[in-house]
Amino acid sequence: MIRIIHTSDIHLDACFAAGRFPSAFGNRGRQSLREVFQSILQRAKDWPADVVLIAGDLYEHERVTPDTVSFLKAALEAAAPVPVFIAAGQSDPALPASPYLTQTWPDNVRVFSEPRWRSHTLDASGLTVHGFGFNASELALNPFGALRIPRDKRTHIAVGYGSEIGSLAPGETPLAPFSIGDATPESLVYLALGRSHTMKVFRDRQSPRAAYSGAPEGHGFGESGTRYFLEVEIEAGHVSIRPVPANKSLYLTHTIDCSEVTSPKQVIDAVRAQAPPGDVTRIARITLTGETQPEWTRQLATVRDALATDFEYLDLIDETRVAEDYGPLARDRTSMGSFVKRLGAEIADCADVPRRTMLERARETGVAAYRGRELPIRGEEGE
Repeated sequence: MIRIIHTSDIHLDACFAAGRFPSAFGNRGRQSLREVFQSILQRAKDWPADVVLIAGDLYEHERVTPDTVSFLKAALEAAAPVPVFIAAGQSDPALPASPYLTQTWPDNVRVFSEPRWRSHTLDASGLTVHGFGFNASELALNPFGALRIPRDKRTHIAVGYGSEIGSLAPGETPLAPFSIGDATPESLVYLALGRSHTMKVFRDRQSPRAAYSGAPEGHGFGESGTRYFLEVEIEAGHVSIRPVPANKSLYLTHTIDCSEVTSPKQVIDAVRAQAPPGDVTRIARITLTGETQPEWTRQLATVRDALATDFEYLDLIDETRVAEDYGPLARDRTSMGSFVKRLGAEIADCADVPRRTMLERARETGVAAYRGRELPIRGEEGE
């Protein structure tokens, strides 16, 4: 039996600024990425795996630090004697100044740094590992479809980075695009892929032929839920894949309807119910919706305070609406009544959903201002 650890898209030294996180959060997030990577390598040594395949975007070239390079070399050396094969991806291309080319890597590490297939044999396991790597942010020549596998008695596996055209997310720009059929010649037993941050397994007659491992640690709210690396076993030509939960941090996104809420405790309990048990750092974005009573603003502050220690970071977004009866208000012979009547007419005639939402929000905040009431908080910083 042959055992393979497959991972990709770790993005050491990633920037977390796009998620509007506090400045200190980024340092903790980058440390989590290191810990996840170390735990994957430790599993490879303990299992033990015959080979580790890292299918691109191990780090981010534009942000990688000397400390991260030192960390990588020590972590990879500690995985010996397990061989580690790295395919350079878009975020960690083998540019002339790349650590892949300027550093001396441990003896158990091989880096595929050219956009053409190269092969290495592992005599102890009977494996031949094929791979290619990016040497620019985009490749002039796509290696997928050009892999030729000799008909011999060895077990052939491959590692590469690119976009399977049937799996593109809406709006995603393809890189080294390929179809899974063209990328998996008959004698290739398994293809380890990187690029997609979501795990996906490609099967042929119910047997796995290739897979994206996905990112083993989330990088923001767009990568919520459990993340994985893959343990792959090959026996008598048959492939089995076991996804292994890997993430140290768990990103959560949920919407809670507060229309029937009568106390802050109900909201607190509902938010806590979204955080599964386990030894993970919880990072949540919870959106509160529905019609609430005018005193909701004060209740929301209570909710925030009660949940402060339950999450590493909690973005509590208030999209609730005050349950006002605007009909009687519009009939009042006051400036507020005139304001409500005019906004109500515009809302009734408005077919554009974003503009209608804006008008409804303007009516709500205007009435709150007339009454000298605090305005509902929108987002963590009132955005």
